[in-house]
Amino acid sequence: MVPGSVAGGDLRAFVPTLLATLLPLAGVGLLGWRVAELLVVYWIELWALLVVYAGAALFARRAVVVEGRNLTLPGVSSETGRDEQRWSGEPRALRLPGPLPPIYPRNARLVAHSLVWGVGLLTVPVWAVDLGDAALATLSPPLAAVALATVGSHALTVRRDYLATGRIETVSAHMVLEIPVRVVAFAFTYVSVALVVGGFCLLVVWEVLGAVGVTVGDDAVVLALVAVVVLGKLAIEWSRHAAAAADDPTGFATWFRPEDPRE
Repeated sequence: MVPGSVAGGDLRAFVPTLLATLLPLAGVGLLGWRVAELLVVYWIELWALLVVYAGAALFARRAVVVEGRNLTLPGVSSETGRDEQRWSGEPRALRLPGPLPPIYPRNARLVAHSLVWGVGLLTVPVWAVDLGDAALATLSPPLAAVALATVGSHALTVRRDYLATGRIETVSAHMVLEIPVRVVAFAFTYVSVALVVGGFCLLVVWEVLGAVGVTVGDDAVVLALVAVVVLGKLAIEWSRHAAAAADDPTGFATWFRPEDPRE
């Protein structure tokens, strides 16, 4: 495969993710969902991503290596990787019933730090974008179904990519947790910039159009907001897919590929 490229089969593999990303648009167009409710669906997906991968990180067998990393998770310092008592030797394992691999308790502290950081960021939209009332709308059957589907899709992805293949035995908890942390960090930055830049641009456009006697309807504003949200979500999902599918991803996709200090 050409470095940075994505094969045709991998493009076909992206189709389910593409459909899942665009599914909430049907709610906006056919069921009359508000933009806030669309945001809630994607917000719930970020929660699901964080929690599912945090759970998967408990199964990671490799020791955490800090040296040589360009990015370290919250709660990780240069001393973390030097804690020989914690990371050297054969890790203590807790065997679980059934087909699941063992859990390694030494990963629990890193998982807890990442969860606290992620929860802190993910609670900001509740008051910053006033998602509280819209979140209650997820109790409706259509929104609840979409929310549950997103949770299930992440659980199936983790099972397919890490548990079923045994790959979880070859990665560290840090590498697993980087996936949701990088997504949450980008989403938080994207929404923050979009609110500031988008709000300013809307004001400028309204002033210019108002000066020439053109009135901007509510539908046009809603369409613009939906487009910004969906484009950001598609950028995340495609970049994650490209990072996982390409042998040597390039450009923006590299942000979504966990660092492996062995490489």
